[in-house]
Amino acid sequence: MFSKIKYSELLVTFLLVSYAIYLCFINNYGWDWDTYAMIETFLNLKDNGTYTKSRGAGYLIPEIGIGFLAYNFGSTTINLLTFLFLIISLFYFFKAGTKLLNLEKDKSINFFLFLILCLSNHIIMRDSTIPMDYSWSLMFYSIGLYALTIKKYEISILFFSLCFGSRFNFIIFIIPTLIFFDNKIINLEKKIFHIVIIIFFGCMFYVPSWLQNQFSLSFIYAEQSNFKTNSILSIEEFSRFFYKILKTFGIISILFILYQFLKLKNRLFRYNFYIILIIFNLLLFFIFPWEPSFLWLSIVSVFFILVTQVSYKIIYLLIFFNLLNWFYQLEIIKIKYKIDNCYKTSIGAEIQPHFSKGLVLNKSNRLKHVSCYPDLLGSEKKIMSFKSKIVDGKRLK
Repeated sequence: MFSKIKYSELLVTFLLVSYAIYLCFINNYGWDWDTYAMIETFLNLKDNGTYTKSRGAGYLIPEIGIGFLAYNFGSTTINLLTFLFLIISLFYFFKAGTKLLNLEKDKSINFFLFLILCLSNHIIMRDSTIPMDYSWSLMFYSIGLYALTIKKYEISILFFSLCFGSRFNFIIFIIPTLIFFDNKIINLEKKIFHIVIIIFFGCMFYVPSWLQNQFSLSFIYAEQSNFKTNSILSIEEFSRFFYKILKTFGIISILFILYQFLKLKNRLFRYNFYIILIIFNLLLFFIFPWEPSFLWLSIVSVFFILVTQVSYKIIYLLIFFNLLNWFYQLEIIKIKYKIDNCYKTSIGAEIQPHFSKGLVLNKSNRLKHVSCYPDLLGSEKKIMSFKSKIVDGKRLK
């Protein structure tokens, strides 16, 4: 797995990791509302002993984990740990794949090329260097998947349960993972047993939300409807779905990827497991086309297939296209926004090919948005007592 590493690959890996560490220092607590909501949940638990979910079904593990780290260590520590979780995720996802496909002795495949390809995606780089829980859930999933490939069933149950407890939507991936997993590794009886146990233990993390909702299960989906103003099959929802996929990969990169997949169509049957994961991920994203980072599992699955099937030159070219998106990204739709201080609302869109600033050139706008928090949560929130420390990225303690 590590035998054919080139010095150029080590150098690019070093540069990408160095840039990620730089982002971990300057991003402070980030620009995602969910981060501050999780910290608010932790503060309420610590000071009042009451649990108020941050959003959705409640995400107890990252709410406590990210909140604890923010209170005791500050944003840089959380960001570095979150990025480390991403590296661990990619490592075990790759290890699981090579084990599952019997590629461990294939010297033409190395982890560093897969790592570079994943880190070159601007969405993965952007959202793994702020205090968000995408890396947390993906890490638990990847370790659980690897444990399954080496028949460490108890460990796989533990980490899949932690994954489910970190992000509720990951049960959409865990169940198909077990159902469509190689029957030679785990038989049908064990698959059913695994699913029941994982759901049982994973649901324990949502008991506080369930009790808070007076034993009603509506807490799982009640808030989701507030974000869906259109019918799920409306043109608006289809447009949002495809637009965000294009934004996630980049138009040039996704066209290049689709072309490579068409060339591999006779060999993709070997990757049925990963194709199924991608399909389920896309279905979930179609229903809830919110954050592009919901597509992380699809991104790493697509990249894993390519790294194990196409030549180095093809991978290098894709990495080049990915890195272009860091500076300028080709877009075909121009979205008009109404901006009122920190509030940004889309009011229209039209087909107008243009280039927008990418991860590197758009840094000042992202950091400007960071200054909008924690005010956007409301003046009555407990987190407002720590506003000066939040803005500077310092620990709250």
